[in-house]
Amino acid sequence: MIRPTWVLLLLTLALSGETLGQSPYAPSIYTPPAEPTYAYPPPGQTEWTTPRPWDESPSVDQVPEIVSPEERPAEKNRPGRRGSGSPFGGSAGPGYGVEWFPAQPVQGQGVDFQIFEQDASAGMPIYRGDYGTAVLTAGVKNTHYFTDAVLPDTGRAFPDDLWDVKFGLTYIRKFDSGSSLGIISSVGSASDQPFQSGDEINLNLISFWRRPARNERDAWMLGVMYSPTGSLNFPVPIIAYEWNHSEAFQMNLGIPFSMTWRPQEAWTLVATYVPLTNGSVILTHDLTERWHLYGGYRSVAQSYFLSDRVNKDDRFFALQQRLVTGIRWDVGDFGALDLSTGYAFDRRYGEGENQGSTLHDEVQVEPGAFIGLDFRLMF
Repeated sequence: MIRPTWVLLLLTLALSGETLGQSPYAPSIYTPPAEPTYAYPPPGQTEWTTPRPWDESPSVDQVPEIVSPEERPAEKNRPGRRGSGSPFGGSAGPGYGVEWFPAQPVQGQGVDFQIFEQDASAGMPIYRGDYGTAVLTAGVKNTHYFTDAVLPDTGRAFPDDLWDVKFGLTYIRKFDSGSSLGIISSVGSASDQPFQSGDEINLNLISFWRRPARNERDAWMLGVMYSPTGSLNFPVPIIAYEWNHSEAFQMNLGIPFSMTWRPQEAWTLVATYVPLTNGSVILTHDLTERWHLYGGYRSVAQSYFLSDRVNKDDRFFALQQRLVTGIRWDVGDFGALDLSTGYAFDRRYGEGENQGSTLHDEVQVEPGAFIGLDFRLMF
């Protein structure tokens, strides 16, 4: 089981070998340099929020804001310079990360449960010009479980490995009126046996339209996001008003919700929420321009299509909540090395048609510590 894991991850990193050192990529969607240049936070914010408001469905990525080159944020205020980038083991720009959850008991089964997770991502620009920018993306995540647990209702063995493999295309265009159009799509397979059949393949889509408000300070954003393996397996509307009150306070009112507040120069509080249960509250303190200390709370929801599921509409959910703390070092101009640790609780696994339904074959794991190490390019 372990050998194919490393082979696929190394292939993904090899794919990114020629591109990672050439073009600045926006976190998660690898937006290349262009005229206009892409800023790094989502619309209405001056920094990336973590977790990404669109995340938690495995293939739904963040939406970038587009600004002209003269509006490019100062170095000390850019993502990766203020410590808001990726507190939970990365998941921002292209790179590689690992997480380890030491063994903890499974409730009611008398066996232990240990996790080792790897995540690699890459991207390559294929077009930039008068009609916008297009970027190809690729990512692979593998979660390996060391356990003899069984799914209690059907008696099946708990899967040894869960994979999330995806290939995507992102297109962003800004119009002379100041409005922006974005389409973020991907095809992939989140499963214990990825691409085994058509039942394990899913298509994911985010489409948005961003239009400045009358005051030219704020903006409206409308669109839709859909992922068959998301927390909700039906189209979810994007309806948000970006309220840019000041440099110290910004808020997206609507779906998704996010807030960034800087009560003091060296402190940043970021809160996000996407229905149903994906949210975070993270407080970051900038020790220096390159060292950032953070801590807070995050809920984590991942879902997959098991190849041997009885009901083809069922998805296998991996749910947990976390208290996290960590430190990040900005390496050079564009690198970020992140060491995180924390306490995971309310750890549940089970099957259901969506995250709001009552899960069956549910496995509950005792709370425990975890540790993660991650390196990302953050332009």
